[in-house]
Amino acid sequence: MGRQKVAWQDLHSQSSAFVARYEQAAVRALQPGRLGSVELSNRIIRAATSESMGGPRGEITPQAVEFYRKLGAGGAGLIMTGHLFVHPRGRHNAVQFGIDSDGLIDGHARLTEAVHREGGKIFAELAHAGSQTAMRGIEPLAPSPVVNPMTGVAAAEMTEADIEDVVEAFGTAAWRAKTAGYDGIHFAGANGYLFSQFMSPYSNKRDDAWGGDAHRRGRFPMAVIGRIRAAIGKDFAFTGRLGAADNVEGGMTLSEGLDRLEAIDIAGELDGIEPALNIIHDYEENIRPYVGVGPRRAAQDWLFHRIFSRGYPEAYFRSLARSVKQRVRMPVILMGGIRSTEIMEEILASGDADFLALSRPFIREPDIARQIVNGRRGKVACVSCNACLMHDGMDPLQCWRTPKWRLAQHFYDVLWRDRARSA
Repeated sequence: MGRQKVAWQDLHSQSSAFVARYEQAAVRALQPGRLGSVELSNRIIRAATSESMGGPRGEITPQAVEFYRKLGAGGAGLIMTGHLFVHPRGRHNAVQFGIDSDGLIDGHARLTEAVHREGGKIFAELAHAGSQTAMRGIEPLAPSPVVNPMTGVAAAEMTEADIEDVVEAFGTAAWRAKTAGYDGIHFAGANGYLFSQFMSPYSNKRDDAWGGDAHRRGRFPMAVIGRIRAAIGKDFAFTGRLGAADNVEGGMTLSEGLDRLEAIDIAGELDGIEPALNIIHDYEENIRPYVGVGPRRAAQDWLFHRIFSRGYPEAYFRSLARSVKQRVRMPVILMGGIRSTEIMEEILASGDADFLALSRPFIREPDIARQIVNGRRGKVACVSCNACLMHDGMDPLQCWRTPKWRLAQHFYDVLWRDRARSA
């Protein structure tokens, strides 16, 4: 009997320790953090995500203001906007937000005011798509006339004047964002956009001041970063997403990418870096499906095909972030498949990253950060089905699994509307 009592005591002790660890999950994620001059209430960031809500000229619409107001109330330490085009020839799609003219400042001011009214903080993500554009009727630009693996477009090779024009466009757009009330600037320098095209030997075949070796391929991001910093001043928060390695044959190696990130860090212009893939073949490489979803969870969310297919593990860019963290002093933001408070706690406790950026979970649950602040533990509701991605550039950003009847509309759009467009 005595032995049985001891055994029960040991079991109770182990159980209590497990519960304590479970309840402590995400504690570090809820600690304050700092990116430059901006103090964040927690380390959960809503990652930059294309909204597909822009007007004909890239205007901020009332729908977008309300969308960001809800995110502002959702408890994230920081919100990143979706990619804002800084130049008409760098626009990705017809419903993308722009920040390429002074006439757009008032709309952005309404958006930032809505976020701030709810207690949120928001950075503007500046972007230029280069040859990775889905826009018709524009002449896209690229460092070299190389076929883009995502779009099949071989854009015109940029002249020296074109390059200087784009560098200046980034600086002017940053000034507009600051004027509109954003708390900081973030840039889209990965995932195949113009930054990526300049940095990669796959897409940059130049042999001048802007290409020919690793140092010269790094001149464009250095020039843009310097121009933005000059436009916003030394005390305004400034971060960026930058490609660390290509996912194409003959592309930029991780070694080259890490050397470049270290050089950017030494220059001292950035307050934080979000590493990602550079040149990619398709978005699934960068936004992987069914992250952390087992067969039971798949069945609950009507992902019947996933029951018999593989999913991806959580935090699939963690090793990339760790490699960057070992080379730079500035804070590192980890994005890519973070789906549970346990993983959040583990990543931050390990020191592999300083901040955690989530995209798709905020589409399904705009208040997921607030829920975690209020004690929620375990996995988020998002199953990374990527249905939202299939509507990018056509329909306003939303989760197509809540409510479940919306799946019927999703399948109609994917199977019939898109087929009719391509006919």
